[in-house]
This record gives sequence, C-alpha cells and structure tokens, in this order.
Amino acid sequence: MTIVRLLAAADAEVSEAAAYFDDQRNGLGKRFERDLLDTLELLREHPLAGKAVTKQSRSLRLRRFKYNIVYVLDGDEIIVVAVAHHRRRPGYWRRRLATIR
Repeated sequence: MTIVRLLAAADAEVSEAAAYFDDQRNGLGKRFERDLLDTLELLREHPLAGKAVTKQSRSLRLRRFKYNIVYVLDGDEIIVVAVAHHRRRPGYWRRRLATIR
C-alpha cells in the first residue's frame, strides 16, 4: 500500500487554509479538508494521476477548491511537498524539493 506523508510546511498550509475557510464560513474548512483527503485517497490509488511539473514532482488539483497537491513519488511513498493555491506565489514550493532528496 502506498503511504502518503506531508512535509511539515505542507501540513501547515493545510491548517492555515482550513482556518481561513472557516473564518469565511463556518464548516467550510472541514469541506476543504474533506476535499483534500478525497484527493489524497485518489493519489494513493493512482499515484501517477497528477501532471508532471518538474522532473521529480507532480501536481493534482483538488476537486472543489483552487488548490493543488504538489507531490513527489519515492518508492511506495507519496511525499506531499505543498498544498498550494493555484495563483498565489507560483513555484514557491520548488525550494522544498531539495529537502526530500
């Protein structure tokens, strides 16, 4: 079975986004987290589902929110590098790639 691991920075992004969405509307943060978990489950079943972004990273869009899961495949592990908004600070997560190899 494929293991999914979030880098600490990616985990912090999830918490920040969920808190932001809850501030906008009660319960919206939970919907964001559910969308994220559903997308992670899809990745667990189909690790190559995301499009290639760099030689080592891939990206898959959440279904309902304008966020991408940026990840690296490492054997039987999916390492989530970032949970990044579509338009805010594009490519900021690239420097994190050096920390996982």
